[in-house]
Amino acid sequence: MDNLKYWHQFFYSKEITMKVFQNLIAMFSFFLLLHMFAITTEAKNGDTYEVIVNSLHVRDSPSTTGEIIGTLQKGNTFTKLTEKSGWYQINYNGEKAWVASNYVQPVEPLQDDIFFSSGALSDYTIVVDPGHGGKDPGAIGHNGVLEKDIILTTSKKIADYLNSTGANVILTRTNDKFVSLDKRIEISNTNKPDAFISIHYNSFSMENVGGFNTYYYSYGSDLELANSIHTSLAEEVNLRNRGVLRDDYRVLRYNNSPAVLIELGFITNSNDLLVIQTEEYQSGVAKAITNGIKKFLLE
Repeated sequence: MDNLKYWHQFFYSKEITMKVFQNLIAMFSFFLLLHMFAITTEAKNGDTYEVIVNSLHVRDSPSTTGEIIGTLQKGNTFTKLTEKSGWYQINYNGEKAWVASNYVQPVEPLQDDIFFSSGALSDYTIVVDPGHGGKDPGAIGHNGVLEKDIILTTSKKIADYLNSTGANVILTRTNDKFVSLDKRIEISNTNKPDAFISIHYNSFSMENVGGFNTYYYSYGSDLELANSIHTSLAEEVNLRNRGVLRDDYRVLRYNNSPAVLIELGFITNSNDLLVIQTEEYQSGVAKAITNGIKKFLLE
């Protein structure tokens, strides 16, 4: 009888021990999942952010006492490199700089983020050159549409797409100001980008002339970049394909980096103008140009 009582107590205590052990495993698994969730929801380096205030100071160090080296405007985007005490480190005109994190918000991933994987171009610098500006309107199209205005809108979209891949993007102008050709060349040659992309729209005296084309100056990397971008554009754009052409534009001829100039349609052609002013078209060419640059650099 004593033996029976002993074994009953033994197995009963074993059962309690097993239940305690199982509860401990369950609790451990729960907290492990919470920890993993916290890691996956935390903002990652390489994420894209948008400025949500009218003007945001860019400083040389992560502090309000840091020297102001520039400003970002509302709607500007950037890729976060790292974070320190409420400050995000960014690339600003080719240099590392800092902005306060409480004045920005994460940008929703682009539809093509699966293809344009975050960080794919993080080791590369791209100069995007919005042509004309300020006192130089460029071509004047139907209804007084100015080439310089459409160029700037398109160029900012291209910069956003490139930023989403982690690239360091330098715009030769970010607003309606005049920048000389020599200054554009200087910006490129000083920063030594992996690619220089000059954005334009075309014009002609005859209404029926339309389409898009890509220019290069020298054979080798210039031509390779032009072919890569133009092939991507041809897959995305429904305007007439005018091909890849060689020309001696100054921003190409004196550029030390692979460089192209793209004419994205004719603002003197009624059909082209209706198309190129749409959000769909401008986002499409931004995607295609980013795709072409990505293939040129990585494949």
